[in-house]
Amino acid sequence: MRYNQPIKLGKRELKNRYIIAPVKTAYASLEGEVNDRHLRYYENISKDGAAIIIVEPVSVSQSGKEHPKQLNIDREDSVQNLSKLATLIKNNGSIPAIHLNHAGRGANKMATKINPLAPSSILCPMSGLTPDELSLKQIDEILEDYRKAIKKAKEADFEAIEIQCGHGALVHQFLSERLNKRGDIYGQDRTLFLKKILCMFEDSDDIIKIIRISGSEFVEGGWVPKDNEVVMNLAKEYGFDMVHCGFGNACDTPPWYYSHMSLPQKKQKEVVKAIRELCPLPLAVVGRMAEVEKLEEYEREDLADFIAFGRPVVADHQLVNKLINEKFDEIDYCGYCLQGCLYNVKKGKGLGCIINPQIDKNPLKPAQNKKYIAVIGAGPAGMSAAMTLSKRGHKVTLFEKEQRLGGNFITAPKAIGKNSMQRPLESMVAKCKRVVKDIRLDCDIKNEDLSGYDYFIVASGSHQNTLKLEGIENQYVVTSLEYFYDKKEIRGKRVLILGAGMIGMEAAENLINKGFEVVIAKRGEEVGNDMEPITKKLMMMRLKNTNLKIMTKTKVLKFGSKGVTYKQNGKRETFLPFDTILIATGLKSDESVARFLQSKDKKFSIIGDAKEVQNIFEATKEGYEIAKNI
Repeated sequence: MRYNQPIKLGKRELKNRYIIAPVKTAYASLEGEVNDRHLRYYENISKDGAAIIIVEPVSVSQSGKEHPKQLNIDREDSVQNLSKLATLIKNNGSIPAIHLNHAGRGANKMATKINPLAPSSILCPMSGLTPDELSLKQIDEILEDYRKAIKKAKEADFEAIEIQCGHGALVHQFLSERLNKRGDIYGQDRTLFLKKILCMFEDSDDIIKIIRISGSEFVEGGWVPKDNEVVMNLAKEYGFDMVHCGFGNACDTPPWYYSHMSLPQKKQKEVVKAIRELCPLPLAVVGRMAEVEKLEEYEREDLADFIAFGRPVVADHQLVNKLINEKFDEIDYCGYCLQGCLYNVKKGKGLGCIINPQIDKNPLKPAQNKKYIAVIGAGPAGMSAAMTLSKRGHKVTLFEKEQRLGGNFITAPKAIGKNSMQRPLESMVAKCKRVVKDIRLDCDIKNEDLSGYDYFIVASGSHQNTLKLEGIENQYVVTSLEYFYDKKEIRGKRVLILGAGMIGMEAAENLINKGFEVVIAKRGEEVGNDMEPITKKLMMMRLKNTNLKIMTKTKVLKFGSKGVTYKQNGKRETFLPFDTILIATGLKSDESVARFLQSKDKKFSIIGDAKEVQNIFEATKEGYEIAKNI
């Protein structure tokens, strides 16, 4: 594969054609400091890896911050602070790059403490905030912040600088006719703000200069590939070395900006083709690029000179190494679900991954006192624990009651728009089979010989939380797990779903698409409350024009031959009878294994859903954490 091969860019010889794209980590302190978590993360992703590592978006001004825990470069000690990252990356054999940005209307008010600033006062749908229009004085101040940031980046020993000119950030807002309605010089020449930044690189032949664009915003009246031509030509005119193409707009189309799993690959490729024809410089492309088949396609059709990875490297920090050494079967694939990464960043917990709990951790230490340990349950928590224990040198037996590994993870790819989750599932299962030498399927732990084990880890998962409702014993009932495991069929045409969390909503969408008449009832007000926000929003958009009936604040009282009695807003009503009742009222921890071990006076710990029903990110993390300390 040519992307594995060296190439010259500007005056630099690059060891390969892979780039690590900037991904928000939210690891920094509220003061924007680099800390040990940063250093562990960048150590992991830069070791024996990509030619260029672009660190996470760095704000040039306090007014442009996207997150309270974002690195910024306007601190007095910024050079010393950020040089820690540049030095680490360089010592690991990659070129350290910094991504400089001002978010404009997309700035986070919690981080900046002021209302967002933008070329024009146009609402950011993502935040719901309307920015204040920048004065000429404020524009000059931000331009000065860019000048200082570029100078500091060089002093901090970064060997490449990327300027964000797309994705709805401030530079892009000035360029966009849709977002720039100014009547002054910055509206008469919408490229003026960008040109003033590009001028700051006149004496920068010693560094690699990258311009980041959004190939298309995918929004009505928004930026399309052709609009990028002026930006790319300016980049060439001012001596830049590379164009780095992503997609979407942080304010208007965040699913494209974050490369969500449900978006069509075909549209992305169409944009790349158009950009390729217009681009006068070497082109790097980012956005769900980790699949080997896709890399081969891009090579075959000459669609990109460089390949950039963001979240795929969070899922597998050895990704580039595995590509170069053609260890394709060992790649841990990203599912682009945003659960461990974006969701945790937005919550302020910091970047993580549902299948890679080690991304911000030090290498595992060998166990000093090796033990014989039984892990019971091979869902995400159990597999994570078993693999971590095995890597540390413990002797491990992994027991699973089903005939396959994966636990409830196997239901994820069955939901509409989530088929890409099949790859991380298969990656995790394949890795577990490689690492854990003794795996026993179709096992009831109560019938196994438990002598000789020093310790037990219970990861027995969860089962459906059932309901006791009058008359339900006379109905045809299917639980959500039975439905997604294909253990029971849906009868008739009319289906009542009880519960509107993630699994209930996913079942509803599946059934609606198959032609069923579906009513979904929930006692509370919010549906899909346990879903990653972008995933939920896309689902609700898909369901908008369907005949799904969603009833919140609804309590089902009883089932009878003439229908289903319920109460909504204090008023009793009756549904016509349903052919199938689907129970999706949450899951309940399976405590049977723990009780059994307790009766046998065994030493054990409980993790994952067996301890408390939680999401997959928490499950794999918990399995890793307990195993690294035994």
